[in-house]
Amino acid sequence: MKTSRVKAGEVLNELLDGGFEKGVVSTVFGPAAAGKTTVAMILSKFVAEEKKVYFLDTEGGFSVERFSQLGDDRLLKNILLMKPLNFLEQMKSVETITKNINDKIGLIVVDTISALYRLEKSKNLKEVNNMLNLQLSWLTEAARRYNIPVLLTAQVYSDFEGKDKVKIVGGDFIKYNAKCLVELTTEPRKAVIRKHRSLPENKEIEFKIVSEGFEKI
Repeated sequence: MKTSRVKAGEVLNELLDGGFEKGVVSTVFGPAAAGKTTVAMILSKFVAEEKKVYFLDTEGGFSVERFSQLGDDRLLKNILLMKPLNFLEQMKSVETITKNINDKIGLIVVDTISALYRLEKSKNLKEVNNMLNLQLSWLTEAARRYNIPVLLTAQVYSDFEGKDKVKIVGGDFIKYNAKCLVELTTEPRKAVIRKHRSLPENKEIEFKIVSEGFEKI
């Protein structure tokens, strides 16, 4: 029996055999300008055609103009946008979302899960790690309980031990909770599966970013 998926545009549908899985946490990671927020908005567009979307924007990346290019202005009424300014506010926002979710919600997006975490972790690493882990637990439970996709985006940093490799900010916490990991690269611009329950690792597709979203090369 094929796992139920949510469409995410031609490029990601091809890469992920129909789109992002329902009932699990998926994470898209990569450097700045790789297209992480575009992925989040494309998926939101498809879900917003039928249900509401919680979109947690931690970096100010959600653009009404860009969303309108990708979809229909009328779909904006189904985007429930939240903009926390620090990691504690992000924690409270995730708690609010997961406590108030209902059958009218079709998707939760956190773009990015790691930006505000990165700013706070130097102050009290243990406490901040605990907060991140708790957020991921709440989101995982919400995905399973309501059989909806949860999409996280994550920043990266250079791996000095492995040349030309990157590591996810939030590391093992994010990798463990995500059932699907997709890496976006910029040179060349590719989407690569790094972890999946049913699809092969390292499956990839080259694309370019256009006004309508992603276009396969």
